Amino acid sequence: MPIAIPRFHLGEAAAVPEVHVGDSNALAMRAAKVQDVHGMSALINQYASSNVMLARGPQYLYQHIQDYMVATAPAADTGRETVVACGSVHVLWEDLAEIRSVAVHASCQGQGLGRRLVQALVERCRGLGIPRAFVFTLAAPFFERCGFQEFQRETMPPIVWVECSKCPKFYCCDEIGMILTL
Repeated sequence: MPIAIPRFHLGEAAAVPEVHVGDSNALAMRAAKVQDVHGMSALINQYASSNVMLARGPQYLYQHIQDYMVATAPAADTGRETVVACGSVHVLWEDLAEIRSVAVHASCQGQGLGRRLVQALVERCRGLGIPRAFVFTLAAPFFERCGFQEFQRETMPPIVWVECSKCPKFYCCDEIGMILTL
C-alpha cells in the first residue's frame, strides 16, 4: 500500500501561513485540486491539534479530493496561494450526505467565509439530488446559523455508524449531530 510522505520533517507540523484578505467575499469557492492537499491538511490539522475537529492526513485527502471545496488567498510573506477555507461533502447513500472537515483560516473568520463554504457544499448536495445533509460537530451554533437543526444520533441509518466506527472518537464521541433537509 502506498504511503503519503508529508513535506515537513517528523515532529513538525505543516504551518498555516499568515494571509491578509481585504474582502473575503471576493474569494471564490472552487473544487479542490491535488496541489491544495498540503494546505488543506495544515489548516484542518491546526484545528485537530486543539481537538476541535478530526485530523486529516495527506493520504486521506488525496483519496477524497473530489469531495472537497476550497477558497485560497495569497500568503502574506510569499504571495503563494494558500488554502484559507476547506470542507467536503461525503455521500453516504442516495438520500444522505455528510458535510465534513469545514475549516476556515483564523484571520478569515467572522467575515462570512465559513457560511459561504457551507452554502456551497449544500448546493453541491442539491446538485447531486441528495435531500438531506448532516454534520457531526463541536460548532453547533455555527451550523445552526447555517440552517441545520440538532437531531438524535439514534435516528440515523446504519450506514452512518459504519463510517463512525472508523473514527477515533467512536466510543467517546462529544460531537453534536445536526441535519439540514434540502
